[in-house]
Amino acid sequence: MKKIITLLLFILTLVIGYLETTSTAHAHWCRPPGSCGTTCCPAKVSECQNACSCVSDKETEKTIQHITEEFIKHRNWMVNTYFKQRILPAMQMMTAQLNRIALLQVQIIAGFFDAKHQLETQRLFQTLTARAHKDYHPSDGLCRVGTFSRSLAGSNEKSNMDRFAMAEFMVNRAVMGKDSSAYDGSGSDEEVRLVNFIQTHCSDADNNQNLSLLCRKGSADPKNANLDINYTRTIETPKTIDVDFLKDEASTIDEKSVIALSKNLFANQVFPKVSKNNFMNAAGEPSQVAGEVYMDTRSYLAKQSVAMHSFASIAALKAKGEEGAQPFIYALLNEMGGNALSAKQIMDDIGEAPSYNAQMEVLTKTLYQRPEFYSDLYDKPANVMRKQVAIQAATLMQKRDLYDSFLRSEMSLAVMLETLLMKQQSELTNEVVRLQ
Repeated sequence: MKKIITLLLFILTLVIGYLETTSTAHAHWCRPPGSCGTTCCPAKVSECQNACSCVSDKETEKTIQHITEEFIKHRNWMVNTYFKQRILPAMQMMTAQLNRIALLQVQIIAGFFDAKHQLETQRLFQTLTARAHKDYHPSDGLCRVGTFSRSLAGSNEKSNMDRFAMAEFMVNRAVMGKDSSAYDGSGSDEEVRLVNFIQTHCSDADNNQNLSLLCRKGSADPKNANLDINYTRTIETPKTIDVDFLKDEASTIDEKSVIALSKNLFANQVFPKVSKNNFMNAAGEPSQVAGEVYMDTRSYLAKQSVAMHSFASIAALKAKGEEGAQPFIYALLNEMGGNALSAKQIMDDIGEAPSYNAQMEVLTKTLYQRPEFYSDLYDKPANVMRKQVAIQAATLMQKRDLYDSFLRSEMSLAVMLETLLMKQQSELTNEVVRLQ
């Protein structure tokens, strides 16, 4: 192709040079003497006849005219016939063909560009698809965290309600409310407590086996013996206690034990019943002194209610919660026990409906005691980050529970300090009144 183009360009150069010559043709070259072939003669041959030494003797005017005409014909044939009818159409056809070939090549190049962009787009979509499959592939460890916490909010709310109900019960008993066991003073309260002790918590082995007369009519289960005084067995050790004060059903053994324990811990002897006459003086008018004494009594009960609140909070945290996470927690404990634990053993350990405290223990402690938890961390970075966020959420909930516990401890210490300073405050007040 390059050779053809070079040849055509050469022919085109010759033609253009030929066209640029004058329209008058010359039959020969006129050379000066001794220098033939170096200098061109003037335009007319007759002008240089005497000066040229190599002029043909046979050359005539007619011959020169004939040669000139032939050159003109040859030029016309070269331009009009050979070039315009053959070379120029061929060059035009070649140009058109080159244009078409060039356009075809450009189309091919454009197709390459389209294919390149298409393949890059497909590769981008495939990369994003692979990343989505990688980042959003379900993680067994993350699912465990989610399922263990699915009923945590409900258990927490239920715990708050149980705490409120238990605190209300203890305060109502301390002030001898009409719906409490102390409605008629210490007499009615001790009678109810004694009956509950005989029926539920009495043990023949206590008091050096001298309680046989007191316990012989009871139907107490030996497993429930002394639960009314044993804080460790009643509240501290069990992960879940069968306590639900929101349901209007028959009391369970755990509910009776917790209530009996609270009666032995707080206001073992309720204040004596005060009649209406005790609030009147001899003239039958309201007695200010009696009112002040009763206000001192309520102040004592208010201080006692702080400790009651702590007790109610601890018991409520271990009250049975919602059952949403129960199958998953059972499965986890069964797996940790090597499938050697039965459902009954697990239920005895953690309860039928795990408490808020039990669920938090699983999320913040038990879950990390499995080797599989750490092997599952060899997972996709996105799943590891999700697990980290879930662990942080459980940590924040645990810190919130610790904060609430610190607040209760702070309140109890503040009340204790205030109680210890009551004597000094009273002495200082009396001194100020005396100086006035």
